[in-house]
Amino acid sequence: MKFFKSMTPREKSNWNKSAVLGFYTYMGLLAVNYMSSLIIGRDLFSSAFLFFTGLIITFGYEAYLNVKKG
Repeated sequence: MKFFKSMTPREKSNWNKSAVLGFYTYMGLLAVNYMSSLIIGRDLFSSAFLFFTGLIITFGYEAYLNVKKG
């Protein structure tokens, strides 16, 4: 019994692209947050903001790629 349908090759490709973008988003935000911590002595972003921003970017970009034709 399958709960989810199998992903098409196009959907797999779109997921890989969005996962890479999400990873770079996390790394960029973490770098900015760390530099802020070193320079001004406090974090610029909360952990929840970092987490949800990465997730929203990843899933949002995947949805955009899946909806976009071509």
